[in-house]
Amino acid sequence: MDKEFYTISVYIDKYENLIGIPCGESEKYGIADIDTVLLLKAPYSASEVENFIDKVFEACYTKKHNDENPVSTIERYTKKKGFVEATADLTLISLVKTENTYSIMPTFNDWERGPLCIDDDERVIKNPYSPGEMFEQIHDIIMVYVKANAFYKEMAELENEKKNKNN
Repeated sequence: MDKEFYTISVYIDKYENLIGIPCGESEKYGIADIDTVLLLKAPYSASEVENFIDKVFEACYTKKHNDENPVSTIERYTKKKGFVEATADLTLISLVKTENTYSIMPTFNDWERGPLCIDDDERVIKNPYSPGEMFEQIHDIIMVYVKANAFYKEMAELENEKKNKNN
């Protein structure tokens, strides 16, 4: 490993497609997402997910973050204005790779602030991991957080409809 750590963002849409964005150096932020997006469409196998995660990590530091552009990579990818809006229909998993471990951090989507890390549910696995181990963690997060985000979004939409009817 050339760097002390590598970090990637993996967004999951409602169809369970994976959108991977690697990090790079930034004069302004230190480290930030770069203008590279990799996509893995569902359905996929455990080995396809693990190969995808490896490819996104390999793309880290291949270019610098575009400090001049105020629009984030995910905003440009989704073509939605503002980070909260761009991530509203996505679930984010933040992954960090060090020489000895991978940290896999799920997020929950706050409809006013965007993705919020759930520190209590951080998953740490050894680097290198056993085949299927990374997929198991990613799959579990999809089952818990993607499905939960859809449920809570639907509840919020129903509440808004109810308020609108009362007004």
